[in-house]
Amino acid sequence: MSDSLNQKCKLLLKEPEIRFAGFLDMMGNLVVGHFREGVEPLKNENDRKKMFIEAVLRIRTRQEFDENLGPVTYAAARRIHVVTLTFLMGDKVLFISADPDVEIDKTAYKILEICSK
Repeated sequence: MSDSLNQKCKLLLKEPEIRFAGFLDMMGNLVVGHFREGVEPLKNENDRKKMFIEAVLRIRTRQEFDENLGPVTYAAARRIHVVTLTFLMGDKVLFISADPDVEIDKTAYKILEICSK
């Protein structure tokens, strides 16, 4: 399974606006993930781990409302230096960081299309 997740990360990183693509387990641990070649991480490894845990907690909290509102397709946060997107994919969370000027919806649907292959 991690081979197929790794392949999806590689496909995602071919998109020029994507800085990082990684799959997290439901505890927030990085199962597989990479930065695009030449991209300098904005956070150190410890801070990235905290960010991953927070992303999973947000997704799990949102699931409480799925019955009434329907499941979340994706969630995005636009920050000054980066846009982060999260997607629940089975028992994993896809965590993406992208350039700050991306069109969030367009990028999100491109990501969903790539991951459906």
